Amino acid sequence: MTVLGKAVSSADLDWVEAGTWRIMVAEDSGFWRNVVRSGIRDFASDLTIIEAGDGQSALDALSRDRIDIAFVDLAMPEINGAEVVKRIQADARMPFFAVISVTSDAAEIARMRRLSAYDYLVKPFGSQDIKRVLSTYERISRQSRVLIVDDSGTARSIIRRILQRSIFNFEIVEAGDGIAAFELYAEQPADIVFLDLNMPGLDGAQTMRILRAHNRNVRVVLMSGNQEALDRHAVLTPAASLKKPFFSNDLDRVVHHLFALPLPYGGV
Repeated sequence: MTVLGKAVSSADLDWVEAGTWRIMVAEDSGFWRNVVRSGIRDFASDLTIIEAGDGQSALDALSRDRIDIAFVDLAMPEINGAEVVKRIQADARMPFFAVISVTSDAAEIARMRRLSAYDYLVKPFGSQDIKRVLSTYERISRQSRVLIVDDSGTARSIIRRILQRSIFNFEIVEAGDGIAAFELYAEQPADIVFLDLNMPGLDGAQTMRILRAHNRNVRVVLMSGNQEALDRHAVLTPAASLKKPFFSNDLDRVVHHLFALPLPYGGV
């Protein structure tokens, strides 16, 4: 993803603390600028808001200022929001952003997903929709420690790459067996443990019991290529389960759930 004028991976981000966030509202309608502004103020009163009434003003602000979050209307006159997004992304300056539209056209939604828009807000919307975007940004602004436990080095490498493509800011550590996993967790607890069920020695179920004995609130995501095995171990009440192979969208959905964040795009 891109942020603060340079292309970076989520692990390299130097996130800005809440209270210093600079949020742009690019919307030609004064009424809808007010709706977004009110939603931002409801979330926190000390955030800096930059307003743009047309696409050129939005481009100027994005090119001139540090913008952390942007709400961009797609139907602005002269230079529309989609063009703003494309031009800024071409310059590697696009912040975390959500687009605003009067239509829920499937092709346009798919295009905005490809352009990495976090959310797609369809008018009419309210403060709770603005809060959803800001709550997610607040959570990804804080680094989360993730422990991958899998006896396969190849599997760990694949999972690491998926985690690094996530919008969330992860510090990633790895363990190749249950004993190493417990030692790492005891030394420094992880926010999420991605734990393979089928491992030699201590298997995933045994490792989960040990981790839970150490910390009853440990968040464990069980992983397996066998859905039947995942179903059978549901009695362990993991925080979530993922069937291999899984992809970035699957992982982001699980992490949203674990951090109690509403899903964007209406949960689709």
